[in-house]
Amino acid sequence: MSLQTFGGSGFLQDYPIEQYIRDAKIDSLYEGTTAIQGLDLFFRKVLRNEGKALRALLAEITSFAAGDEGNGRLKPERTALARAAADVEGLVSAMAGYAASSLERPDEIYRAGLNTTRLLMALGDLVIGWLLARQAEVALAALDSERADHMSAADRAFYQGKLATARFFAQTVLPRLAVEREIAETTTLDLMELPEAAF
Repeated sequence: MSLQTFGGSGFLQDYPIEQYIRDAKIDSLYEGTTAIQGLDLFFRKVLRNEGKALRALLAEITSFAAGDEGNGRLKPERTALARAAADVEGLVSAMAGYAASSLERPDEIYRAGLNTTRLLMALGDLVIGWLLARQAEVALAALDSERADHMSAADRAFYQGKLATARFFAQTVLPRLAVEREIAETTTLDLMELPEAAF
C-alpha cells in the first residue's frame, strides 16, 4: 500500500520503499516458495508437535488481547486481535480435521494442503497485528508519562505513528482473517477432482 502512494515512481531507487519491497520478496524465496513454506508450517511445525507451539502463541496473543493497559483506549485493537486469534485457531482446527480425516479418506489431505498458504499468511497477519498492538501500548504509556511534556516533536510524532499503524492494521487487515477461516472451513475437492484435460 505504501508503494501505491508513489505510483510507478515507488519502484525507483529515489524512495526507500523500493528497497523494502525487494527485501520483502527475497524473504519468501530464501526458504522456498510461499506454498512450500505453508506446507512446512502446517505439516512439520503445527501437526508434528500436535499444535503445542501454536497453542502457546495463541494463548499469549489472547492474553494480551484481554488486557486493559492503556485505559481501554486500545479496546478496538484488542477486540480485533482476539477475533483474529479465534479465526486463526478455527482455520487450523478445520485443517487438522481434514488431516485426521485423511487417515480414512486419503483425498481429504488435499483439503488441508489447499489451505496451507492461507494459514501462513493469516498467521503472519495475526502476529503482525499483535506486535503492532504491543507497540501501541508502549506508545500510549510514553505519551501518558510525565516525560511527555518534555518530549520532542519528533518523538511525539513517532509514538502517534505507532498508534495510528496499530489502529489501521486492526481495522483493515485483521478482519480479513474471518473470511480466510470461512474459506478454509468450506474447502471442497472440486479443484483436485478436475481431469488433467481441464487444465
